[in-house]
This record gives sequence, structure tokens and C-alpha cells, in this order.
Amino acid sequence: MIVFSRLDEINITDKTCITIGNFDGVHRGHQTLISKTVDYARMNGLKSVVFTFSNHPVNYFIPGSVKNIITIEEKLRIIESMGVDICVNIEFNSDMTSISAEDYVKKILLGKLNMRKLIVGHDFSFAKNREGNPAYLESVKDEFGFELEIVAPILLNGTRVSSTDIRANIIEGNVTSVAFMLDRFYSIDGVVIKGRQIGSKIGYPTANIDYDRGLVIPADGVYATLVEIDAKKYKGATSIGNNPTVNGDKTTVETYILDFDQDIYGKDIRVEFVELMRPMIKFETIEELTDQLKADEEYVRNKYSDII
Repeated sequence: MIVFSRLDEINITDKTCITIGNFDGVHRGHQTLISKTVDYARMNGLKSVVFTFSNHPVNYFIPGSVKNIITIEEKLRIIESMGVDICVNIEFNSDMTSISAEDYVKKILLGKLNMRKLIVGHDFSFAKNREGNPAYLESVKDEFGFELEIVAPILLNGTRVSSTDIRANIIEGNVTSVAFMLDRFYSIDGVVIKGRQIGSKIGYPTANIDYDRGLVIPADGVYATLVEIDAKKYKGATSIGNNPTVNGDKTTVETYILDFDQDIYGKDIRVEFVELMRPMIKFETIEELTDQLKADEEYVRNKYSDII
């Protein structure tokens, strides 16, 4: 997949089919748009293009107001895995908020991206004051010479799939619902760093992850997880919180990896969240904590014996 990070880099001579969106999370609704784009392009001898942004548009207006569901790297990886030919991954900035809808279509979509068909969601908006929308596109498509497909919202159990709802479910710890909407387990990537090493002292060493603080993370609690290390997966029990039993003072993401005994400090690992097992608990004694950790381990080992 070819990736462009600036509009001035782009001069595509092949005819294209394009979909546009922020695509945070690349959830099932996003996947529908992207799949339609790829399929149409392949069937009609075009190049498929995903036009997206390297920052969340809302954060341009209100910095730091929205946490991302996935990293930019993960978003690009998923988009590429779907067979997309070209990804335009530019910064959402003043250029995007000052350009007219007409110039957006003429100069960017037609002029730079050589668009022949555009596939967008029913609530898509663009350009200055969000003046561009499906109604506008419908009104100019014949004059400007492109095809247009407006995709209805994707419903799961009668509810529209949205990044906003996914974000809310992550915050609440509803990772099973999140997995259903994403069509994969929600995950956090990070480098393993040294923590207080209390787990090692009680027989449950954990991998403490230095994760991207720009991501939304699940609610405090203990989760059944899958841990990917060097392309191999293991079962895990992941704690998110401040470790109240041992008087922790900051939120950490720590994973006990079942049947694993290697030094992985400095390694990149991925933690996939399968189920919230229990809330974070402050135990009266270390012995009570250890007993609960044993129960957590057995729960993961027995319930998810068929996953790995």
C-alpha cells in the first residue's frame, strides 16, 4: 500500500475509487466502506483509495478532547490488510477547515486523486463549516463527472456502530461489546518497562506496559487477555489500575502471562482484551491478593483453554 502524508506529494494518474473518513478503530462500519471501495476498484480496473487523517479532527478544534481507539500505525496496518492500494493519511488542519466543498471535490478528489467513484457514509461531512455532505455530493456528481454511493449505517442488534460508542464501552470496561463492534479484540501495544516488581515477589511477575497515553484504555479492573510476544500468543490476566493493595499511586497496565518465563524488558508486546473478570479490589493482606491471583489464573486457563 502506498501512503501519502501530505497533499502536495500526491499526483495519481490511475483512476480511483475513494472512501473518506477518520476511521478511528476501523470498526465494522468502517470496514464496510473500505471493503466496498476495494471491491469496486478491483471489479472496474481502478485503484482503491482510503482518505483519512493522522490526527482526530475534533482534537484540532479542542486539543486533547478525544482519545484514539487505536494508534495511527495500527490503523494503517488494518487498512493495508484489507487490500487497499493507496492511503492518504494527512494532518487535519486549517486547510481542511477553510477549503470550500467545491474546491475539495475539484482540487483534491478529482484533481489530485483522479476520482471516478466516491463511497461515503450517510453522515459524512467535509470542508468549510461542514458544507460538504451527501446532499451536496449528489447535487454535483453529474456536473463533475463521478459516481457516488452513500452507505447506510451498519446496525448490530439494532444499534448503529460508531467510534463514539466504542470509546464509551472501552471506558466502561465492556470489552466483549467492543470486540463485537470492532470484529476483533480491543488491544493495546506497548514496550515492557520495569515497575515496582511486587508481582515477582509474590510469585506473579507482570509485564508493565508503557502504552500510548493518547489512547483510550479500559476501566480499572482485571481482564482475561491474550498477549502477543514475537508473533506468538499466550493467555494473560491484565490488571488496569493503581494496585490499591500495595498502595500504588498511578494507573498502570500490568499483565501476568501464563506459562511464560522470559526476560522481555524493552520488548514490544500486544495485549488483547477478551473479558472483564472483576473490578479492582483492595485486599486486606498480601495472602488474600495472592489467593485471588491464583483464582484469576485458573479462570483464564480453564475458560479460554480452546483459544490457544
